[in-house]
Amino acid sequence: MNGDGSSYDAAEASHRALRSIQRELERHPTISTVRGFPSGAYTQVVAEVAIDRLETDATEGTLTVRWFAGETPEKKPTFSFHYSDDNGDFGWHHEPNPHVDGWGHVQARPDSTATYDYEPYAFSSDSPARVVWEMMSQLVSTLQSR
Repeated sequence: MNGDGSSYDAAEASHRALRSIQRELERHPTISTVRGFPSGAYTQVVAEVAIDRLETDATEGTLTVRWFAGETPEKKPTFSFHYSDDNGDFGWHHEPNPHVDGWGHVQARPDSTATYDYEPYAFSSDSPARVVWEMMSQLVSTLQSR
């Protein structure tokens, strides 16, 4: 039970977070389309990146966002913003991982046959809307520096 007497539903909380993420991504100038899956009970949001609006040599790119609000309202959310295109993939993850200390990290590989490299990353927030804008800034910067 929550402090207000209502029951906490982790799936519903995760869906609400992903709906919020979808709305923020729809507002971002480098996103062309955004869809949540499965309909009505999102477990992920997939966005097509408008590559033609960026200075990059990729021909198309997809951002997949996963967010799990946690088993209880007091638990930390786990989430990832993972980008892929024909030049490789990389992403920011907030979850335990044996390759780095702490929860936040960036993982990247140059192609689908390579192994991931990991680096710690400190998220400035665990609010879904704020994380979207932080991740989109990181994504645009990373794409333009490759």
